[in-house]
Amino acid sequence: MHISRPCLLLRLLHIFAANLLFWQTFTFLSVISFPLTRRSTIKSVIATSGMSASLVTTTPESNVRWGIIGLGDVCQKKSGPAFYKCEGSNLVAVMRRTPGKAKDFAARVPGGKCVGYEDLDAFLQHPGLDAVYISTRPGDHLEICRKVATAGKACYVEKPVGRCAEETEQIVEIFAGAKLPLYTAYISRAYERTQAVRRLLKEGAIGDKLVHVSYKLVGTGGARDMDGKLPWRLDARQSGGGLIMDVGCHLLDRIDYICGPLENVKGYAENKHSPSVPVEDFVHLNGDIGKAAWAAIPNCEGASVECTWDFASTDQQSCDVFQISGSKGTLKMAGMSPAGPIEVYDAEGKLLRELQFDIPEHTAQALIQAITNDLRNKGKRDFLSYGDNSIRTQRVLDIALKSYYGGREAGYWKRRES
Repeated sequence: MHISRPCLLLRLLHIFAANLLFWQTFTFLSVISFPLTRRSTIKSVIATSGMSASLVTTTPESNVRWGIIGLGDVCQKKSGPAFYKCEGSNLVAVMRRTPGKAKDFAARVPGGKCVGYEDLDAFLQHPGLDAVYISTRPGDHLEICRKVATAGKACYVEKPVGRCAEETEQIVEIFAGAKLPLYTAYISRAYERTQAVRRLLKEGAIGDKLVHVSYKLVGTGGARDMDGKLPWRLDARQSGGGLIMDVGCHLLDRIDYICGPLENVKGYAENKHSPSVPVEDFVHLNGDIGKAAWAAIPNCEGASVECTWDFASTDQQSCDVFQISGSKGTLKMAGMSPAGPIEVYDAEGKLLRELQFDIPEHTAQALIQAITNDLRNKGKRDFLSYGDNSIRTQRVLDIALKSYYGGREAGYWKRRES
């Protein structure tokens, strides 16, 4: 059969196009099937609130390269060393504005390859930086988070994430919009003792139904860096309120993680003992446990909750008591310390057993290890803390503090009447 030259040309073009499509498809599939190398960045990861994303690595040398912003007291022992002690983690850069402090910290990091910076923009341009831990005062979090997200870095930010729920939501939205992972530093979720509480509840140690959760603190709850005329933790412009923001948020998040979200919350705050301090020193709240798929036992919904923080009282003996009561008994323990025993009581109040725990050298290390593993796609733990649980905790705090500050919208700390 005779084929004209135009038809032959057209057929040859069809064959060429089909072959070109085949090789393009093959190349694309080859690229996405090969493991990502260290040249990959977390910019390519899709993340949303409550979900993590992974920096996929397949070789031992493909560690997450961390940087730290802020090297204050909370970073020196609680969290800082964990970034070079955790498996799969390298601490490559640190930043603090105070002259000389960052270089001093960097010099103590094993390996001699950590670099100290005094300028935030220069720090964020450090070669190969993958993820950033923000350990500054909460009042600086929003501005720094914007820069970290713009630089395309995953982020782990200290609690409370924002000074109020609205500011926390803004931070969460920044990283969701940038499709970058955001983790939050509610480290008590990862404590061995917290995990033991969940196991006891699942085993039915106090029955199959939760009845009541209570907490009472008299004292500072171990708050750090309280020296000086007005410590930053008692300056709402920097902290968002009194010690409840620094100390109480941990306990509330732990209730959320073990039992479920707090609902129907009512509360109040006042300054009972500290006329020279502008923030509240007493907080009380009540509420109920809502339904949650992550609760340690199914029958938590509807259990009552009552919490009291009295930070400056001189009339009462110091106490720190967290209790979870079920249909057949009670678990009792300290609320703030990562150590101290869990005491298991029956319904008549008889002590059945006591579980002892040691204080970790670096209390944040278990959570930081889990975050590092998640970024490396090496397994996901159920205690990882994200933006969503941070928002829930901040909303509870806002309800309890609203009347004292005359509202808790972003910027309330600037109002004279606040």
